[in-house]
Amino acid sequence: MDNAGRIDRSAAKSTIFVARLLWTLSTAHRVLGVPETLAPADRTRRFLVDRLTDSDAGGLWWSATPDGRPLETDKHVYAQAFAIYGLAAHGRAAGDAGSLEAARRLFALVEARARDPGTGSYGEAFDAAWRPVENRRFPAGGRVAARTANTHLHLIEAYAGLLEARPDPAVRSALRALLVLSVDRFLAADAGHSHALLDAALNPLPGPVSWGHDIEASWLMVAAARAVGDEGLEARVGAAATALARSAAAAGQAFDGGWMTERRADGSIDDHRVWWVQAEAVVGLVDAALRTGDAGLMARAERCWDFIERAMMDRDGGEWFWRVDAAGRPDRAMPKVSAWKEPYHQARACLELIERAEDRRSEG
Repeated sequence: MDNAGRIDRSAAKSTIFVARLLWTLSTAHRVLGVPETLAPADRTRRFLVDRLTDSDAGGLWWSATPDGRPLETDKHVYAQAFAIYGLAAHGRAAGDAGSLEAARRLFALVEARARDPGTGSYGEAFDAAWRPVENRRFPAGGRVAARTANTHLHLIEAYAGLLEARPDPAVRSALRALLVLSVDRFLAADAGHSHALLDAALNPLPGPVSWGHDIEASWLMVAAARAVGDEGLEARVGAAATALARSAAAAGQAFDGGWMTERRADGSIDDHRVWWVQAEAVVGLVDAALRTGDAGLMARAERCWDFIERAMMDRDGGEWFWRVDAAGRPDRAMPKVSAWKEPYHQARACLELIERAEDRRSEG
């Protein structure tokens, strides 16, 4: 759908879009008790399982045609991660054992097909038959790399969601190993930023510093460590996450309260305020403030939320703009909805803030 609200019904259906929509509808039902989101969540789940899943080789294709035929048939771990995340959320919200079992099978498939036992990292790109291919879906700064912080972060998110939905020793073990890998190899030595790109031997490659991904990683990693239930791991991840959040805030938050996108590999700054970056920033700041008691971080979160209300929300057309520039002007050429823009980031930010506010009220 473009920014003016015109729908393109010929657009492909991507696994990532459908899975994120499933997560959003399911979690809104669970957190808010909204009954009307459950029926569309059930329909979304059926499309994900019936139309985007390869019943022969296993896993989910990248996309399907509008009428549900396979279109782009490569298997990327990023897409598998979001399918796990969405199915686990649906199973948890709807009490659907079939969704939980589908998520568990997909977890086992990723572990069998994608995990490198030598490094503990995950190969990311595969063809329809699960043969490794070059990781061209996720270049950063114009460079293609064997391992990306982005994919591994969302695998952490997916495994944590599955573990919260259904306790499982295998999932707990895999998630714990992923968190250790992230702290040891994807974070810089001072935890001041993430290495966006690694080679197959886990050596850092030149790439951008994404302030959006760093602040998102800070709170997702803490939530995942909490789900694992290991106090030592939680303390280690928490310290790294706090350093990451503070560094991202110092470099990425602009004078207007909004968050800039990234520092490119050449040192130049992309100062657009992109919708998902703002959503993750406000959650990451609130999370860090509540964990540390740092009033300065909470003040930053309030400034970020003020920016979201002032500049990112489309008061006339609904939803959030894709991005605004440094002067606060929305880019109306960017779509309102696309394969990469659905309710996930912005709805999750609201749901996370609601849950944290309710927790604080219950604590008195």
